[in-house]
Amino acid sequence: MHFVYMYPSMKKILFSLLALCALSSSFAQKVKCGIDTRVLVGEQIASGATHIDFLAKMASTDFDRGTLQKADIVIGGQAGDIVSLQVPVKSLKVLEENREVLQYSISHPIAAPDMENTRADTRTDEVQAGDGTSDSMAYDGTGVYIGITDWGFDYSHPNFRELNGDGIRIDRAWDHFRKSGPAPAGYNYGTEVVGKDDLLRYRCDTANIYDFATHGSHVAGIAAGSGMANRKYHGQAPGARLLMCTFGLNESNWMDGVAWMAKVARDNGRRLVVNNSWGMYSFSCLDGTSLLDQAIDNLSETGVVFVTSAGNNGDVNFHISRNFSENPDTLKTVATYYNYSDNAIGQTLIIWGEEGHDFDAFFRLKTNDSIWTSPVFKTGEVDDADTNVTYNYLRCNGIDIDYRVMVEHRNPFDNRPHIQMDIAKNTALQLQLFIVGDSGTVHAWNLAKLTNDAGNMGADFTSGTAADRQNGFVSGNHFYGIGEPACAHSVISVAAHKADYWSYDHTQLYPGFIANFSSFGPLIDGTPKPDISAPGKDVISSISHWTTESHPAKDSMMYNRLIYRWASMQGTSMSCPAVTGIVALMLQANPRLSIERIKEIIATTARSDQATAASPAGPLPNNQYGAGKIDALNAVNKALSYVSIQDVVELRTPLHIYPNPSIGQVTVNTGCGEQQTLRVYSANGRCLMETPVKTTITLDTRTWNRGIYIIRVGSRTEKLIVQ
Repeated sequence: MHFVYMYPSMKKILFSLLALCALSSSFAQKVKCGIDTRVLVGEQIASGATHIDFLAKMASTDFDRGTLQKADIVIGGQAGDIVSLQVPVKSLKVLEENREVLQYSISHPIAAPDMENTRADTRTDEVQAGDGTSDSMAYDGTGVYIGITDWGFDYSHPNFRELNGDGIRIDRAWDHFRKSGPAPAGYNYGTEVVGKDDLLRYRCDTANIYDFATHGSHVAGIAAGSGMANRKYHGQAPGARLLMCTFGLNESNWMDGVAWMAKVARDNGRRLVVNNSWGMYSFSCLDGTSLLDQAIDNLSETGVVFVTSAGNNGDVNFHISRNFSENPDTLKTVATYYNYSDNAIGQTLIIWGEEGHDFDAFFRLKTNDSIWTSPVFKTGEVDDADTNVTYNYLRCNGIDIDYRVMVEHRNPFDNRPHIQMDIAKNTALQLQLFIVGDSGTVHAWNLAKLTNDAGNMGADFTSGTAADRQNGFVSGNHFYGIGEPACAHSVISVAAHKADYWSYDHTQLYPGFIANFSSFGPLIDGTPKPDISAPGKDVISSISHWTTESHPAKDSMMYNRLIYRWASMQGTSMSCPAVTGIVALMLQANPRLSIERIKEIIATTARSDQATAASPAGPLPNNQYGAGKIDALNAVNKALSYVSIQDVVELRTPLHIYPNPSIGQVTVNTGCGEQQTLRVYSANGRCLMETPVKTTITLDTRTWNRGIYIIRVGSRTEKLIVQ
């Protein structure tokens, strides 16, 4: 065990950590959890927690649940061999003793996320109109579920109604904060709201630490809004059905929500694409190896598609790195403070090394004439099984600056050495970071530390003063900026650009450049990210009528005696649902697409222009735009190209016959570009005519007797009434 402890108010945490370390001694040869889990468990116990949420990797998908349940452990959602667990403090030792629990991680806190032009830029209007699709069919996401995991849903907003105003396109919502129940089957918290009547009775999700938000309503409108405001602001997939989850503020709650959505989709025979317009950096491996990433990859193998915002730190030089094999000099930098949130109480400095290459790090606090230095923290001098955490303070000009430092020689998920420093905020002091190594590459990030420990906002590393620069201090950069859950390799991670726009006289179309805030890749293991870019600047979408936030309205309408609004937001939170909706169009066109095929199609059909050519990240694909700008029309057409003639018969939308009833002529749209045979049958089953057909055909019914006829193309049939 390794502790440094001096600050008296932390005694309860120390005792909790000692108890947890006593458990750790039994697995010195194989560490089941990282340093962050051991530390955060201790802190939650010290704060009075009776139950703690975890993600756990099990020995198999059909593990024995009995032992866990006998210990009063609640098993929640499952994604392959990854499960969420709610563990009583008294049963924590079971995680160590149970051989079927291979690894576990505390459920880390998740931070809140920081239209017509969008459809034009992505060429979705053409897909929705059937103008340019290879089969001349219009696609709007019909038959597909879009799941939105977020906060701030307005179930009553007309953007989520059918165009005739009668129906509602939200099938279900699970609000983790609504305590009245009932919870979905198999879960023990929150309230599942099912059906139009209950959704409209509840009106919106409940307030949480973000009060009555609106982010989820805006995101859902971009992906699948029906656009009841004169169809001006309808989303990418206005025919898709919606599942909404207002999820609790940690990873296991999110995984429960996604597992619930996946079951609803399976039960209804629909494909599911899940939108995640949120992100985090603290406590994550940032290379696709975390249990959260493994859960996403497992669910992706079952057919669930995940689309995630790449992050909003592209205009922040919050990353720094050094290859000590090439440059052995001490890495010195100044970590500036994040000053744009009342919830920011300090800075989190996240440092990850390379497997097999340890490093040292320390920090200094400095004024013009005084310097206070922390101890040197060494990843090579700690034991993986110990809880290597330091709670301490530096007394600077009579003020105590608290800090917490966690040190790991080898993280159990990616085998990398790791240090995380959380340092209380004092803007009168300069915060300096020093990293020392002999070999290997070290990456560090400077993030805001928030009251809920879920920072995702970056702050600059700078070279400080002229004297600092002369002493070798260097500035940061904006690379390696992809956070969770966009790190998962199966995720489609989305950058943001400005939509193409017309000149004032409407004579010239200008390409939209990348948004300054859009995060750069790659991951620290070299995986290229982001995958694709979509419009994310000044996007207009629906705003919750019930929100306590202020968003100037761009448009509004009276509906059921209430004023509903549309407003503009920006961020990769907005570009992400644009791609989510396009994936729904692709899945309507070809429900059998795998995630690998979807990613391939999006990448190979992406468009380039003058803006992408000017990217400082180099030729496409690159770590700014990914493969380029998403092109819905080309993506849907390529999805159709993977469908065989037999698939066309089985998977196409129903035959479209209009007008029906017929009063002289009837047009049949087959939804298929391949040659087939159309047959007309009388009500008693006699074949009256047959004719070859591809996409559409118009039949003259003036000589037909009144009555019911059957139109058949391949194996699909529809009734026709002739008057």
